[in-house]
Amino acid sequence: MKKLLAIIPLFFTSLVFADTGVVVKEDVCGSGNSIIETTDSWYIAAEHYSGVYLYEGDVVYGKMKTYGVQILTRKDGKEGQFYIEDYESDIGDAYEELCD
Repeated sequence: MKKLLAIIPLFFTSLVFADTGVVVKEDVCGSGNSIIETTDSWYIAAEHYSGVYLYEGDVVYGKMKTYGVQILTRKDGKEGQFYIEDYESDIGDAYEELCD
């Protein structure tokens, strides 16, 4: 029981520092890539590597404004690895990052 109580704060601490967003475009240029709009209005170009696919309307958490491979977690707790290509203030620019 003590181990469980020690793990719970670690989980919540990681969510506190995570970005939150909603998937606004799914399967961009094929391959399961997504564009995610964060709560602070950035558009994330996320290239799918492995794990769960993201669909329009999914709420996701993770380090989205950090380049490179990141684990993104859907609201239902399922995770996937995504390569964060870029984060842009314009959705068109995020789209170009995934399709060039």
